[in-house]
Amino acid sequence: MRRLCALIPLLALLAVPVAEAGAAKLHPDVQRITYRYPVELKRGTNVIRIKVGIPKPQVPGYVVRIEPNLVRRDGTVPPTDQIHLHHAVWLSTRAPSTNPNVPGFGTEIFFATGEEKTIVTIPRPYGYPVRPSDTWILNDMIHDLTDRGARLFITYTVDFVPAASRLGRRLKPVTPVWMDVEDSAYPVFDVIRGSGRNGRYRYPNMAPGAYAGRATPVNELTLPRGGTLVAFGGHVHPGGLWTDLALRRNGRSTHLFRSEARYFGGRAPVSWDLGMTVTPRDWRVRVRAGDVLRISATYDTRHASWYESMGIMFGWLAADATGRDPFTQRIATRGRPTHGHLPENDDFGGRPTRMPDPASLPGGAAPGGVVPISNFRYRFGDLSGAGAARNPPTIPAGSSLEFVNQDTGANVFHTVTGCRAPCNRSTGIGYPLADGTRFDSGNLGFGPAGFTAAANRDSWRTPSSLRPGTYAYLCRVHPYMRGAFRVVPVR
Repeated sequence: MRRLCALIPLLALLAVPVAEAGAAKLHPDVQRITYRYPVELKRGTNVIRIKVGIPKPQVPGYVVRIEPNLVRRDGTVPPTDQIHLHHAVWLSTRAPSTNPNVPGFGTEIFFATGEEKTIVTIPRPYGYPVRPSDTWILNDMIHDLTDRGARLFITYTVDFVPAASRLGRRLKPVTPVWMDVEDSAYPVFDVIRGSGRNGRYRYPNMAPGAYAGRATPVNELTLPRGGTLVAFGGHVHPGGLWTDLALRRNGRSTHLFRSEARYFGGRAPVSWDLGMTVTPRDWRVRVRAGDVLRISATYDTRHASWYESMGIMFGWLAADATGRDPFTQRIATRGRPTHGHLPENDDFGGRPTRMPDPASLPGGAAPGGVVPISNFRYRFGDLSGAGAARNPPTIPAGSSLEFVNQDTGANVFHTVTGCRAPCNRSTGIGYPLADGTRFDSGNLGFGPAGFTAAANRDSWRTPSSLRPGTYAYLCRVHPYMRGAFRVVPVR
């Protein structure tokens, strides 16, 4: 968000609105419209873009529901393990951000989603106001986990109520409330396997110094005015268990809501096959000016390490005082997900492949101790390679291998991330995992600081402290890329 002002004049986008036929159970005054615009996804990229002037309703009224998606040009939805909507954040010039921790340069965030594709519904009698003069802006990050690229549409289906309609005259406006446990255009943190307590890591509570040097904790928001909170939901990445929303008033605190990640099929919390729970439709919390909202995010640390994790909560504030007092009346702190299992999450991965167990391979070499990464391959030790080039480069204990990303010119990031051996099964939404060994190169590549996943370097060296053994690794950006190297005792 901090570089939004500089980026806005540079960007424009073709937009194509598509009106849908009226759906069953829709109120006669509700118009269901799907907006879409084309995206040319360059192969292997995972970068943030800003789109200014994306399509929106052109008459005064209220948005009461938004459903996001990502589709190919033929209308099919790509599998999440190949291409997915890493995140999308919708902003409007209707008003400045209500949260001083999230500068929006004269805009406010009014909707956001990630790969879990949460559907936002604003309960009656409320709606998010839209004016013809408003400009909508989209911050998106579409991730190509392959080396192929794609021609896509980002779509968002909007339920819209014209202000002049009978229902529109009865709706009350709401202001969006956006909260994040971090503070940047790419607000992420790392969660390492085994950290925290009892297999759970809570951020920022278990991250000493998370907000060092900041005047106030960025996961807190002091409300400038009173009213009623009418809805809330959360966002996490794989491994995430839940986000919590609490309220503090005059030295007292109370828990308002836990947005849980419900992983479908009874599987472990290691994939995007999840739905985030949101507050029940009749959830109402009365707040006062000066009340402090606080959020946190909890992740599982038994199964894997989770890099570039997020913890976000999003809701709506109405000006009336019809809600319950959370200190004297019971508040529902649990809800339901907005959707069930999605077919794009069918391939969990983990099936046998022809990839070898790196421990069974003879030792290899990397001339000069350097492993180039080029055209989506590790030049030495790539488990998809052939012949001697796939054998794990061998180094003596106390030394290091250097990895160099030679794909940076195409704006492609790569990582060298420890993976539990043998790390040789099929790619899916739940495999491979950053697990076992605690090393990670970061995203080798370049981009605007604070507005990208890039580490802003193209090389990285393995830790010289690694004990003798065979180490498998993966690329977090392109998980089908697997490799290995070997550390041997000094003779």
